[in-house]
Amino acid sequence: MSQKTADIDRIKAEFKELTGIDLQAEFMPSGKSHNPTTLKTGYCGVYVFLKDGCCFKVGKAGKKSKARWSSHHYNLNDTIPSTLPKSIMKHKEQLKEKYPSAKHQEIDLLSKSNIQDWIKNNMSRIEFLIKDNDDPFALGLLEALVQYHLKPIFEGKNA
Repeated sequence: MSQKTADIDRIKAEFKELTGIDLQAEFMPSGKSHNPTTLKTGYCGVYVFLKDGCCFKVGKAGKKSKARWSSHHYNLNDTIPSTLPKSIMKHKEQLKEKYPSAKHQEIDLLSKSNIQDWIKNNMSRIEFLIKDNDDPFALGLLEALVQYHLKPIFEGKNA
C-alpha cells in the first residue's frame, strides 16, 4: 500500500468515526488524468494538491464556492484570494526545494499563461467528497483533518 493510499484510508476512517458521515475520495495523478471534477450538486468537499510526500495546498468548497473546487487553483488571478498559483509565484524557491533540479528552470519560467498546465503536469490531486447536509462544521472538520495529516506548506501565513 502506498503512503498516499494509506493517508486517504486513514482520513476516511477517522472522519467516519468522528462524524458517522461516509466520505468518497478520488486520487488524480499528475499528467493527463489530472482533471478536476465539477463539484456535484448536493455535495461539498476538500481538495488537495501534492507531489510525492509533499502536500502543497488543501482547500474546501461547497455549493456557494464551486469555482474554487474546479478552477481557482489552476489560474493566476489577482482578484481571488489564497490560491495555489499565487502561492507558487510567491514562493518559487520553496517550491524548487520539493522538485529535482531538472524542474527548476520550468518553475522559474512559470507565468499566468503556463501555470495551469504546469500544476496539472507536476502535481497530483485528491478530492474528498461528502454529501452537503448544510453542516458547515462537518466540512470544516474534514478540511482540518486533511490539513492535520498532510501538513500543507502553502496554508495560512505561508500562502
